[in-house]
Amino acid sequence: MNACYFELDEHGYSPTPLARGPWSEDMLHGRLLGGLAARSLETEYGEIGWRAARLTVDLFRPAAMAPVQISLRPVRQGRKVRVVDAVITCDGHEVGRVSAVFLVASQDPPGTIWRPYHSPWPDPDAVTSDETTGSAEHNGWLFRVVDGGMGTGERSRVWTNDTVSLVGNEPMSPLVRAAVSGDIACPLVNFSDEGLYYINADYTMLLGRYPVGEWIGVASTEQIQAEGISVAMATMYDAHGPFATSGGTSLTRPPLED
Repeated sequence: MNACYFELDEHGYSPTPLARGPWSEDMLHGRLLGGLAARSLETEYGEIGWRAARLTVDLFRPAAMAPVQISLRPVRQGRKVRVVDAVITCDGHEVGRVSAVFLVASQDPPGTIWRPYHSPWPDPDAVTSDETTGSAEHNGWLFRVVDGGMGTGERSRVWTNDTVSLVGNEPMSPLVRAAVSGDIACPLVNFSDEGLYYINADYTMLLGRYPVGEWIGVASTEQIQAEGISVAMATMYDAHGPFATSGGTSLTRPPLED
């Protein structure tokens, strides 16, 4: 059996040790909760012809290393727009909620639209793995730093790749792979040269398209902070260029040191 973050059983999604987050030995990694919700939402509402255009992940409280349950509640089911909430429960508590917008796919309209210039990224396999730059492997989660990196206090670009599955032997869909990667936008942007003092309260992904391939690029684009609250934004890439944005709010807590 391949390594995975969760096994699906009679209790729900039961975590393996790989699902442990960086803040505490008894705390699930928040990014994986968004991935589990995206998996359930896509299974029920993401059939051919429909595509998720927004995922907003609200993280109410820390989730223990315990089975996770996902329940879905449709908010709007129209001919071209579907809005669905996914409630995330763990250890008897509601720990989060994901609001998703699914839109009907169609043809792009004619005309020229302004877009920012995005400089090309080096191939992730060409980036040297070096602990001193933050390029590393963490429990099957690969990082390759292109510029900056966590703990540098600089604007950063990183490639990331989950080499283990989210649930059992099931391969991650492009939407799920994007969802588990979108959470790192805020810590990437908020990581200072003295450690990470911010923890996510939420994050929102706006998806122009689904990513192609296993490597996801995340590039810092904005950070604003005041009175212990931060707003952070990043652009997400694959080998073909940008495909989404991710960002959210964070609050101060004791530091996670680099």
